[in-house]
Amino acid sequence: MSKYRFKTIEEFKESGQWIVDHYKKEYPEGWNSEEKMNHYCGQDISDKCNSHIEDNKRFKYGDWKFNYNDCVLIELSQEEIEKILKEVKENNSLITKKDKTMKKAEAKVVVENPIAQKFVFMDKTINILNVGFQTQNNVILHGSGGHGKSEITLDFFKHKGITPYVITMGTGMTTDRLFGGLDIPTFETTGKIEYLVENSFMNHEYVIFEEMMDAPDFILEQLKDILSSGIFRNGTQIYHIKTKFIVCCTNRTREEFSKNMSLKALMERFPLEQNVVWDNYTEISYNKLLESKFGEGEVDPVIPYLLQEYAKNGIVISPRIAVTAYQIYDECGPEALTFIAEFSKKQSLIADAIKKFESTIKFRELSEAIIMQIEKLSSITVDSSNEADYKSKVSELNKSLTDINGLSVNDDIAHVHSQLVKSAKEAFRKFEKNLQILSIL
Repeated sequence: MSKYRFKTIEEFKESGQWIVDHYKKEYPEGWNSEEKMNHYCGQDISDKCNSHIEDNKRFKYGDWKFNYNDCVLIELSQEEIEKILKEVKENNSLITKKDKTMKKAEAKVVVENPIAQKFVFMDKTINILNVGFQTQNNVILHGSGGHGKSEITLDFFKHKGITPYVITMGTGMTTDRLFGGLDIPTFETTGKIEYLVENSFMNHEYVIFEEMMDAPDFILEQLKDILSSGIFRNGTQIYHIKTKFIVCCTNRTREEFSKNMSLKALMERFPLEQNVVWDNYTEISYNKLLESKFGEGEVDPVIPYLLQEYAKNGIVISPRIAVTAYQIYDECGPEALTFIAEFSKKQSLIADAIKKFESTIKFRELSEAIIMQIEKLSSITVDSSNEADYKSKVSELNKSLTDINGLSVNDDIAHVHSQLVKSAKEAFRKFEKNLQILSIL
């Protein structure tokens, strides 16, 4: 919906801008004398011209140039005013509010688990761990670091009263480490290479492999054979493994990992997988995370807003770093954030985001005040007994309008700002008319 339109012929005449020349041609002052521009009268104007109109400048539209005073604000009906004010009121979540929470589709499998209260937006991860545990199907949790894959897995087992066997694989993994260590006495006595399997993952029902996909291929191929058969075979040494359920925590996807058929076969032993990420990285998401760590209502909203701005610019700050950033900001101020690696990638964002945040805060305060003022005035039937109070409230609304109209806002809320100003001005004119009618009566 456009904000401005060209004046109608009647409005040009009322403002004294209508010309009838000696050739009996009729057109607005400054327009083409051949009446070639007259068809623009009453037409809506693209929002691209708003800044020129509001700065009292000439602007180009179509093939012609126009003056700012050729235009008027498009009047809104009462229904349109009420609709815009309602939308601003309902969607005024540009700064985090306590009653706003991320909306997520509920997973089909939902199992009550108190650790869901500790880890925000991890319902799907908890659910897949429950599915794997109940069906004894191994799980891969993958995704970028800092989202709590390992921590949530440990808490999951702890809640069930289980102490899992945890082993970090990685590029330095060796056969000895995977199989529990070399049985040195047996080797020295008989020369046989046997392993202390009782010390390995194979002697445990529940296992966590950290960074399994980074282990050397020959290690993973041995692991695949063991998990496929359920038996460890090393010459005459045979051991039936006790392992029921394995969780692999990794930063890599199975597509990145499965370089050959053997490794693809290993992946078949891990049929369940979950990308451990948030659905979105907005200020609301970050605020919920920080409130879970520092207390509801205790979080300075500038940090969630700043984190959102980094995400918008392609730099997603992980939950772990977000918590660290808040602690540093709280103790040392915003300048100290530049020492955090992720923030240093685009340091200018810190000052820019804080400035935008302050502007948005001011917009929210003013918009809420204007909506309350309009609602209050709309509820009053003005007469001689309350004329002075009504007039005072109209004056307060006018001041708020002046303040918000002069406010520079960022692109995110520019449209909302424009719509609010437009609807509030229209409401203000209606309240002024009420006073004029009363003075006549």
